[in-house]
Amino acid sequence: MLTHLVPHAAELGFTEMDAAQALGIMGAMNILGTVLSGWICDRFGRKGPLAFYYGVRGLSLLFLLSVWNVPSLHIFAAIFGLNYISTVPPTTTLTANIFGRYSVGTLSGWIFFSHQVGAALGAAVGGWIFSATGGYTWAFVSAALLGFLASGLALAIKEEPVARAPSGRPAPSGVALPAR
Repeated sequence: MLTHLVPHAAELGFTEMDAAQALGIMGAMNILGTVLSGWICDRFGRKGPLAFYYGVRGLSLLFLLSVWNVPSLHIFAAIFGLNYISTVPPTTTLTANIFGRYSVGTLSGWIFFSHQVGAALGAAVGGWIFSATGGYTWAFVSAALLGFLASGLALAIKEEPVARAPSGRPAPSGVALPAR
């Protein structure tokens, strides 16, 4: 998204300043959204908010396709910014709750590595779609659909802790450990 917002805004006839302001709004709202997300997750759980954030992300990308003036571009930026990094608090707390606090560092490393790979691929695929179609419509529709898919998958997360082997590492799948 960050890679393609300015060119998309230019494609729609917005100035570079309009697009830069949208990026600034998005960044400011990221801060608010992340802090607010932590507060929400501590009070209302993790799965529901995570699913909500991905769903709103998908809807905001569809809204981006129809922005018509600077205020609507800035509304998109505010909504997208609020939920862009807001997925981190529920993701890290779900990881800790399911796999235990001793696994959080390693698992968070892999989760966010995977996120960065996806972000790089998303930027590249978005550029390829633009080159192939002459516009960003299908890139943003595809990203919105992935947001809706992520929303559904978030609701399917089983929040029960994974059984632990005596070493403190997760037990292999399907292994039942005796109660202590």
